Amino acid sequence: MGRIIVTFIAVALIIYLSYLVSKYIGKGMAKGSSSRYMRLLDQIALGPDRQIAVVQIGDRYLLVGITSGQINVLSEIEDEDLLPLSPDDGETGMKTSDFKTIMGKLSDMTKKGR
Repeated sequence: MGRIIVTFIAVALIIYLSYLVSKYIGKGMAKGSSSRYMRLLDQIALGPDRQIAVVQIGDRYLLVGITSGQINVLSEIEDEDLLPLSPDDGETGMKTSDFKTIMGKLSDMTKKGR
């Protein structure tokens, strides 16, 4: 019976120490990733090792595609094109754009920029 109590206390201590260490490491990682000239505004995963992200560099906004092997600039986005989405858009009657519409807008923005 005594071994069970000692084992339980040891497991609880290990879990608590793991929590403290991960919290400390997490804070250190956040400080190391700060930048004075650019910032990651938003990102979304499209699959394993595939993401699309919006990056602000100065007063410019870039849409970038990220894979495990490379990062590509997909488009430059104008400030007025950045519209925050809320999770309850469907409840307020706002229709979210389908993929074809979004890609059409992206294509139009790319044509204007070149």
